[in-house]
Amino acid sequence: MAGLIPLSHGSLEIKGLTPNKAKQFIGYVPQNNQINWNFPLSVKQVVEMGLTNKNTFNIFSNKKNSKIIQDSLSKVGLLEKIDENVNNLSGGQLQRVLLARTLTQGADILLLDEAFSAVDIGAEEDVMNIINDIKQDGKTILIATHDINNIKEKYDEVLCLNRHCCAFGDPSEVLTEGVIEEMYGSHNQILKEHRPGNHGNQNGN
Repeated sequence: MAGLIPLSHGSLEIKGLTPNKAKQFIGYVPQNNQINWNFPLSVKQVVEMGLTNKNTFNIFSNKKNSKIIQDSLSKVGLLEKIDENVNNLSGGQLQRVLLARTLTQGADILLLDEAFSAVDIGAEEDVMNIINDIKQDGKTILIATHDINNIKEKYDEVLCLNRHCCAFGDPSEVLTEGVIEEMYGSHNQILKEHRPGNHGNQNGN
């Protein structure tokens, strides 16, 4: 959907357009542990990167864009960190910075890749609350995740994949034992019991 990987077969349209032509409608939030943060960038500078497709040559001093940046940081609760070096932030705060960067794009559809993979339980709840607030603004939000814990409470619909569509619909209806086994095989019990510090057995290994 983000146009990063070409289709191997079939077709995909977003608002009647191919992914490459519909990029203005898509905001992509990558896993923050896949980003090299070893640069002396401030929170503001990272969020400003979402404005590079606004066809302006003066994004750092443009008052309108500064307002967009501040509004986006306010929505994720990080306005007071606007001048902070990103290397000083926690995993949950970094995830919120990436969300703010995407919000500056004004995209209608947000794609989040493993949004909770590098955050603790408290930060996960904070990020989920922000995502729910964004959804109330009329955005469509798609989250790729391997974590099936509390999935019925988190998501309106799920698309279960394992090289094909295993199930789609209300998680309380379609996320059956059979579907979980189809996705994860014999590892499904370990995945269901996975918690931070507990990986499915008594010794936590």
